[in-house]
Amino acid sequence: VNISFDTLQLIVDAQDSSWKTALSSIKGIYLIADRATGKLYVGAAYGEDNFWQKWSMYAQACHGNNKQLKELYDKHGSDYFKNFNFSILEIFKNTTDVEEIQKRENYWKKVLLTREFGYNDN
Repeated sequence: VNISFDTLQLIVDAQDSSWKTALSSIKGIYLIADRATGKLYVGAAYGEDNFWQKWSMYAQACHGNNKQLKELYDKHGSDYFKNFNFSILEIFKNTTDVEEIQKRENYWKKVLLTREFGYNDN
């Protein structure tokens, strides 16, 4: 999966059942790429509806409650997020332990240097 922010908004607004079913059925690690700056953000999806829940938050509020993305929103507004692409780095079964997913999230943050050069603070 590699979709633009605009496409994500269309999918979420339409409550597209095929996307909702697919994204709700798996846990995993995702990447948000800012095409304007090249900065990256790595996140994990393992809540009630997994990717669907997490990505719906981004589609509706743009920042998903991430500190640095909130700052971007406050500075540039929602139009800035049209620069973002959402992709899945790694998927897990629903039975996968949250601690394992968090370990993999930290792995990807280290590999992609998103704490040093991206939008990850933690």
